[in-house]
Amino acid sequence: MSRTRLIPLYGLLVLLLLGGVTLWREYILSRGERILLPLAPVDPRSLMQGDYMRLDYELARQWRPGAPLVVTLDARGVARWRAQGKPERLAPNERRLFPKQGRIGPDAYFFEEGDGEALTRARYGEFRLHRDVLLLVGLADEEGHPLGKQRPRW
Repeated sequence: MSRTRLIPLYGLLVLLLLGGVTLWREYILSRGERILLPLAPVDPRSLMQGDYMRLDYELARQWRPGAPLVVTLDARGVARWRAQGKPERLAPNERRLFPKQGRIGPDAYFFEEGDGEALTRARYGEFRLHRDVLLLVGLADEEGHPLGKQRPRW
């Protein structure tokens, strides 16, 4: 088969891979376990890059990059530091997180113009966890209620 005949097949393969990754992330967002990670105090916004909030996590101050992180979840799903490493067994309210690229979660949260005032009350990053994938969904207030506009579900 000539190279020119393979180009559409390569294109189709790329589209299938991108579609698969997108569907996997959507599955995690809709079915993943809700976990709240406490945020450390930071500047509420920076106007230099548009409307966004810089995120810093309390757990990041105790965690040593490169090792898994074990957290304990309370009744609301708030994660608290328990240990670092790979314990033999996890209690029913414990989860093992595998931070990637030296970070527990994203270091910035971009939002629509006009939502900044409501998001200054953020105390938690709201995540969805499935297996070792942790995805930021939004921000939550002191009681764990979501802040700002909610992402539409499929």
